[in-house]
Amino acid sequence: MRYSVHNIKPVHSLHYTWTGWPLLGASFPEPPPLDDLATVWQSDGFTITHHTFKPDSLQLAFEAQPHVAPTFFAQRVKGRLQHAYRKAGTAVSFSRKMAMRAVGNNLSEVVKKYVRNQLRHIDLADPKYLATLAQVAYEDASVDLAEPAETGSGRYWYNLHLVLVTADRYRMGGADFLRQLREAAVENLQEAGCSVRAVAVMPDHIHVALRGHPDKSPIELGMSLQNATAVVKGLRLWQEEFYVGSFSEYDLKALR
Repeated sequence: MRYSVHNIKPVHSLHYTWTGWPLLGASFPEPPPLDDLATVWQSDGFTITHHTFKPDSLQLAFEAQPHVAPTFFAQRVKGRLQHAYRKAGTAVSFSRKMAMRAVGNNLSEVVKKYVRNQLRHIDLADPKYLATLAQVAYEDASVDLAEPAETGSGRYWYNLHLVLVTADRYRMGGADFLRQLREAAVENLQEAGCSVRAVAVMPDHIHVALRGHPDKSPIELGMSLQNATAVVKGLRLWQEEFYVGSFSEYDLKALR
């Protein structure tokens, strides 16, 4: 049985900011009422939590559902704002440049260190098994999570921490299997246009830190990873529930 949107249950902590600017030489008028905007944005899959309006920039922060892809998020934030300004009789022209940033409770360095040091926090009686887990750990220092993904619509800082847990806490073993699992995880995410910074394979779960492709939602990436890695074992390896959280060089405290 494959994992699908009908049977997976992502636990998520996803926070995105959107920053827009007016055309060169223009400025933003007073913001339109946010109550109606908040309602339609919620129907799109995200809830506004903070906002800062200035004549030369707008910045809004949201909590997002895992089915929302960054490109969809950015398009709906800008489109809804433009419509609200026109409806208020204060139409404004936005610059084509835009910035979307995933933020979270932890900074990038904290998440990278957490994934990297997973093996230091477990107590295993078998030193050989511990050595095997260390050997299959993956880190690509060339992936700079502080750098955005660039598209025609703007810049996307879209970093995610994914955690898959084995069904019934099944204990994964065997150097060849663990290596194949790691390779399948990295290959799957790279094929999806992601840049993988680190992978930690643990006895009954796996951690991944990555920069996602802006067109891919967190639920798409998590589900694809579940299916690609379960194939290695040839059975339903993972729990339907998985964790996905956002992070960057700034945390939620910066918004407050």
